[in-house]
Amino acid sequence: MNRLFLMSALIGLGVAGCEKSPDSAKQNVEKTVAADTAHSASGAAAADTAHGNARHDSAATNAASQSTATESDVTGGYFAMEKLPAEFSEIDFMGLATIDENAKPAPLNGFLRPKKKSAKDYHLIAPTLSGADLTFTTETINGVSYSFTGTFSTLGNFPENPPATDLAVLKGTLKKMKDGTEVAKTPVSFSYSAGG
Repeated sequence: MNRLFLMSALIGLGVAGCEKSPDSAKQNVEKTVAADTAHSASGAAAADTAHGNARHDSAATNAASQSTATESDVTGGYFAMEKLPAEFSEIDFMGLATIDENAKPAPLNGFLRPKKKSAKDYHLIAPTLSGADLTFTTETINGVSYSFTGTFSTLGNFPENPPATDLAVLKGTLKKMKDGTEVAKTPVSFSYSAGG
């Protein structure tokens, strides 16, 4: 019931068209993670097709990550705790979800959201949560894509029992690629926000 209430509140924020500002970004995630999952799933499928990967390979990876994800619900927004280097300055936050747009259980999915409102989200392609380890790559937009390898310091049902906002719940390495070539990488620590 708490999860449904949380998702309803998040959807309400998106429908109300909340303005995004640096001071309120952590408290008001402009669009909900759940509302974007349909786009993420279609973006991942399109990216898989574009890269010549068999769709069933992606589904198998997502199915494997789903069993871990359902044990530990990581649905929510993730904000870098430190200022990211200039090469990563376009990134506002990361969204992860283990539910679909109807708040039904779904394979792990998500996106990296740019700060610029008119910019497209970098949808995650077959993100994998294996134990506490999270890995993903993103779709490519205008030749740019990202990848991440990291580890959760704590896991649990975050929507119902969110970790403290000053806790680094996820640490790892974020890489930026341009036309398939790595152009930058940085260590990053993420805090968690339920978005409301």
